[in-house]
This record gives sequence, C-alpha cells and structure tokens, in this order.
Amino acid sequence: MTSDKECLIKATKRQRVGGEGPGRNDFVTFAKIGEVDPSLVEKLNEIADRRDGNDLGGDNYNLSQICEIEEAFNAAGQYRQIILQEKTVDYESVDEHTYTRYNEDVTVPFFKQIYRLRISEMPAGHELNWHIDSDTSVMCRAQICLTENDSVFEFKRKGVVESFIMKPGEMWFVNTGWLHRVVAGKTSRRVAIFGFDYKDYTDEQKLLVK
Repeated sequence: MTSDKECLIKATKRQRVGGEGPGRNDFVTFAKIGEVDPSLVEKLNEIADRRDGNDLGGDNYNLSQICEIEEAFNAAGQYRQIILQEKTVDYESVDEHTYTRYNEDVTVPFFKQIYRLRISEMPAGHELNWHIDSDTSVMCRAQICLTENDSVFEFKRKGVVESFIMKPGEMWFVNTGWLHRVVAGKTSRRVAIFGFDYKDYTDEQKLLVK
C-alpha cells in the first residue's frame, strides 16, 4: 500500500520536470541579476540572528518533509533553513506557488512575484550533496548572498563543472535544473533563496542562452 509520503514524493517529481516555461537547456548556468539595497541584507541577517531554529522538516514546510533531508542537504551537521514565505493552503502542498504568505516584513527587488523565500545557513567546512531541484520550466531559482564567505557554488552541465563565488549583497540566478552543490570553506555561508517564474523577472532575456 502506498503511503501519503510516497504519493507526495511522486507528485513532486512530476511537478519538478514538466512546466510551461523554458527548460534548463534554454538558460545560462548562472548569472548575476544585480545588487540589493544594503538594508535588505541587514534585515535578512537580523531575521537569521533572531530566529535560531530550523524549519527543515517542519509542519509549515511540507516541501522539506517529502525529501530525505540528510541525502539532499547533508544535514546531519548544523545546516538549517528559515522559511520566510509559508504556504497559503491548509493541506499538504508540494507546489511552490502556494508558498507566498510572508511571516516577516521583507521585499525582494527585480521580481513581480517570488515563492518560498527562505534563509539558508551552512557552517564552515559543510558541503551540500550533488542534487537537482525543479527544472526551470517549473520554477527558477535565485539567491542573495548575505555574508562574506569563501564558499563555492558548483554545477555539472553536460559533463563540465562550472563554478562561481558570490559577494554580499549580490543576487544571482542559479540553474538548479542541473546537478549542483555548494562547498563552504573556512567561513560559514548565509544566503536567501527563492523561486520565481520566468515571466515574473523584469529582465528575463538576461538569463537565456544567446
């Protein structure tokens, strides 16, 4: 007999690969979107300092409940996420588009709408395992760097490893339809992560392969 969790896992796998937008091959691997106001970085860091818990696996974060947290995030250590946009429905939902209710007063620039804003925090020496998130046709991803760090974001695209390093205040598009991981160096890493639909970015052509 199939469990509710198994049904959710199958549903999210289907939802991750078959959207209406451009697919992962149509997008660059990563691109700098711009820089955010320092007040936003300050606000997000204040939230992370104030909220010392971990929302991974919590009832307000169904998407994190249906994955193997240790397998996806190598989360046996101190890796954590703080959810800033909760789901707007009262049932278990793996659809990121339902994660739009803010629990903090923040505004992210450059986008008409974003989804599942959260803060990710990695201790020094931590590595996220290689993994694939949603295809860009379903949901795109961006990150805002919140702290000085020496971590490296790596991607495997058609057998080639590509990498980049973020600086505080920078916002980057990341094509998480390809295998990717983050390796923290000697300092901890703190970023804000969110999803967005291609059509909701105000300069969408910037992200496409020329």
